[in-house]
Amino acid sequence: MARLKKAADYINELCTSKSKKGRALGEKLKAQYERWTETLAIEDFLKFNEAIMANKKEIGAAQFFGKFRAYAFEEYVYRLLKAKIRLIKPLEVFWAEKCLVWCEDGVEYAMEFDISIGSRKDAFVDPVVVLDAKVELDSSRLKTAVASFVMLKRWKPQAKCGLVYVRRELENSLLKIAGNWADGIFQLSLQNNETAAFLDFVAKCLA
Repeated sequence: MARLKKAADYINELCTSKSKKGRALGEKLKAQYERWTETLAIEDFLKFNEAIMANKKEIGAAQFFGKFRAYAFEEYVYRLLKAKIRLIKPLEVFWAEKCLVWCEDGVEYAMEFDISIGSRKDAFVDPVVVLDAKVELDSSRLKTAVASFVMLKRWKPQAKCGLVYVRRELENSLLKIAGNWADGIFQLSLQNNETAAFLDFVAKCLA
């Protein structure tokens, strides 16, 4: 896993807080974290996510709070794929690692994708599948994801690109348009749990 700071690190900071309330929150989140990393049930992850949301004032600055939730969801998707998708070497699941998207005259440019499945090639991942994982999917985040997919597909047309999210905060029409560049778009929520379809999509991309 390339992500340097993970949900567990944010939890540990809360557990060692000078605030009694902060330490209590840290212990609560630690128990919930241990549960969802074991069960990988979306309802367990969402309880953890909701607890973070409900205590954002105690957790702190917006950047700290936002990254905590974002990295936790990336980790959920990463762990889900590691547990549920059968991989044949040299394929691996990577978290927040760079994939090459351009090379010319010895000059390279690589982009970091939330999750990728592929093989290690020198300093980069040679991807078969890349995934963008977002807790809240709004128009800005969607456009950024689509731009990264376009750049990757220009370099490696056979690569598959997917988007997985919890809550949608944009118009259905924009999400439909994004389907021109994203090979699969899936929501993981209590109201619309597309986990099975998501795992099936990834498995078929690797077949």
